Amino acid sequence: MAKIALEDTNKYIRDGDSKAIVSTDRHELAAYNAQRERLKQMKSYGTEIIELKNEMTEIKSLLKQILTNHEGRKA
Repeated sequence: MAKIALEDTNKYIRDGDSKAIVSTDRHELAAYNAQRERLKQMKSYGTEIIELKNEMTEIKSLLKQILTNHEGRKA
C-alpha cells in the first residue's frame, strides 16, 4: 500500500492505490473497535433477553394449563 502524506494534517494519510483517506491514530482505532465490540455484545444480550421472555411466557402458560387441569380434577 503506497502511502501519501496529506498537507494539512499528520493524523491521516492517503492510500495511493484506492485514494482513500486513512487514519493513522492507532488509539482511535482501538477505541472504535472496542466500542463496536461492546455494541455487538449488547445486541447479543438483547436477543438473549427476548428469548428468555418468550421462554418465561411459555412456562407461565404451561403452569396455568397444569393448574386448570388440576382444578378440573378436584371438582
